Amino acid sequence: MSRIINMGKSLDFNYNSDTKNWDFETDDIKCSFQPDGEKNGLKSLIHKSTGFDVVHSKYNWSLNLFMLFANNLCMGQARLIDRTFQIEGDKISISYSPVDNSSSQDSNLFTVNHKVSLNVIYQVKSPNIIDLEITADFKWPYPGYEVFLSNYFNPEMSPFVYVSGSPFAEPPDQPKWISPDSNDVFLGTGLVFSRDQHAARKSIDGRWDRIWGLYQWNPQRYYALPMIAQVNMKHNLATIIMSHPTDCFSVTSGYSSPNPKDPFRDQNPMYMSFFGDDMLPGDVKTVKARMIVDTINTSLDDLAKEAYKDFLDEYYPGHGGVESYIRSTAIGKK
Repeated sequence: MSRIINMGKSLDFNYNSDTKNWDFETDDIKCSFQPDGEKNGLKSLIHKSTGFDVVHSKYNWSLNLFMLFANNLCMGQARLIDRTFQIEGDKISISYSPVDNSSSQDSNLFTVNHKVSLNVIYQVKSPNIIDLEITADFKWPYPGYEVFLSNYFNPEMSPFVYVSGSPFAEPPDQPKWISPDSNDVFLGTGLVFSRDQHAARKSIDGRWDRIWGLYQWNPQRYYALPMIAQVNMKHNLATIIMSHPTDCFSVTSGYSSPNPKDPFRDQNPMYMSFFGDDMLPGDVKTVKARMIVDTINTSLDDLAKEAYKDFLDEYYPGHGGVESYIRSTAIGKK
């Protein structure tokens, strides 16, 4: 399925012959990547001062390119596509080839028909950052194109989503971090927090219909920013993944559940949906995301906003401030 190209001696990533993964270490974190195979991605991410691994020990793949979609169309799993990778310093670059199975009569989870070249770059930065960049080069017209990124976290953590303010909350119209708890209203469903009304339709436009009936996707409130977090209360430790609103049109969370058989407790998953645009042959687009791991000194909100500002400063200079990106449900505001 995969092969390695240009695999010389890494300056920063080091090959671990025991785990067959690539390891990287900063002052604050120690991580392990698997660039090939189905379960590729981040295999382990240890916060060194607490010794806590934020990645799930059983479902140990995060920042993992999972599903590929367009409007009312599943194009299969990125996990199954042949790819090459190379290691250079603090970066792992992975190239996914286009796949043309147009003659196949199957349309399910295990048949890939995806006429797009993908180049994915993971970069570890001191002290506690992993950046992700996905560039898509389109060979076919795809409306509402989507790369669905999967993350599975340590079950000792709880999910949080940064949602847009509500006029019915106290105080009204103020964005806030929420941590969904199991209840009869959305039990067994994935909670989708989208950018806007148009983005909210994508999770229920039919793209998931021909795959399996395990999950029902359930649109919720709009996000304030495309940020998701997992928090371990014992260590006061947070993992935050963020992106730009034009790059990530939805984030999906599970909820805290007392039932060990509930997959949203067992797997503790969180997902991000990238692109979302109508793409034409010859179009090339790049999206970015960032994961950080850090202790919470004052509040999750303070930590997240500071990290988001750093993300904007690095990739979107002249951005106008974090507050200018926060989505609002108030009429007449973005």
